Amino acid sequence: MWQKLVAGTCVMTGAVGFGLALCAELGSEIAHLKKLKELLLYIIGEITYLHRPAAEILSMAAQRMGAPYAVFLEQTAQQLEARGGYTLPEIWNANIGLLREAEIPKEALRYLERMGTCFGCEGDKMQIEYFSLFERELDERISVLSAKQSENSRLISALSALTGVLCIVLFL
Repeated sequence: MWQKLVAGTCVMTGAVGFGLALCAELGSEIAHLKKLKELLLYIIGEITYLHRPAAEILSMAAQRMGAPYAVFLEQTAQQLEARGGYTLPEIWNANIGLLREAEIPKEALRYLERMGTCFGCEGDKMQIEYFSLFERELDERISVLSAKQSENSRLISALSALTGVLCIVLFL
């Protein structure tokens, strides 16, 4: 009898844990997109008000951002300062490979790749407008994912618990 109780507890723990893992995955995607927005706002502020060079902006942003973005930004800044004949968007896209091994959601990587194209614009004003447009798109995606998370997290949690109960009833 006690084996059935232990087995039932394990099944319920697994089912509820699976549901919580799905909810955490959505939360991780939102957190990475918010981190990208923070980087974007920092870059916009530096270009708008201080007119710093891109390498300096990226180096300072690397100090503010946490892992894994700091390594990416620092290496991009160093390669840009080395003046190897490549443009910033080319260096940016080449260094995205550093982040592919990290546990960053694919959607966040796509947005990061697109952020690199914003540096291809001529002139500060054009860059700022392109970054601002990108910021609005990022805001919209964050709000859609947040609504989806709040809507689905309760459903996923309830369904995973019910699935655990169903498995216990069927197999025990």
